[in-house]
Amino acid sequence: MDQIWDEDKFFRPSYVTSAELPQRTGPVSVEDIKADLSDEFSLVSSSSDTSQSKGHIEVCLRVRPFTLLEKENESQVPPKNSLNRLSEKTAGQQIQKFTFSQVFGPETTQEEFFEGTMKQPVQDFLEGYNRLIFTYGVTNAGKTYTFLGTEDDIGVLPRTMDMLFKSIQGRLYPGMDLKPHRCRDDVKLTKDQVREETAIKNSLLRLTKEVEERFFL
Repeated sequence: MDQIWDEDKFFRPSYVTSAELPQRTGPVSVEDIKADLSDEFSLVSSSSDTSQSKGHIEVCLRVRPFTLLEKENESQVPPKNSLNRLSEKTAGQQIQKFTFSQVFGPETTQEEFFEGTMKQPVQDFLEGYNRLIFTYGVTNAGKTYTFLGTEDDIGVLPRTMDMLFKSIQGRLYPGMDLKPHRCRDDVKLTKDQVREETAIKNSLLRLTKEVEERFFL
């Protein structure tokens, strides 16, 4: 049986060709598709929470001490009552208030900061939970110092690695004959290959040391 194509019946206006669209005759009711998702999201939040974590994200503020230059120029900083020159409405728009999970003052040591912020997330990670830590702030806020630290006073990253490796002592592979291959594989090296890899590594380390001595001494 031949099929009859009814153009009027199957006509659909095209947005591409800017065809004339049918006029809306009245308001469209969306009550049947409206839904309050707040309860569902709260259930997801509570189910994804662990005993180690009481919220989605924790924000810790660390206030660094003033530098010598900042102390010298402290007298040039405008006084706090300078806002009185502005109208009350304008001043209210410029002042913002924030709430932090924890606040660490200028006297906080690297060890105290690690104990108060990183130790528990690292412990959670060792127990199988995913944790993401990052630093955020303006230039010269102290992010690098907090994250890496110095040789004499290391930051949260070296302390984290130290904690991780200490936790797996006695379970490390003692050999040096495995080499990563691509993303998820490894290859087992022969004795000759191990000696070759060791020579390459030592050569790179000597080159790095020479570059550091040339540019930083």
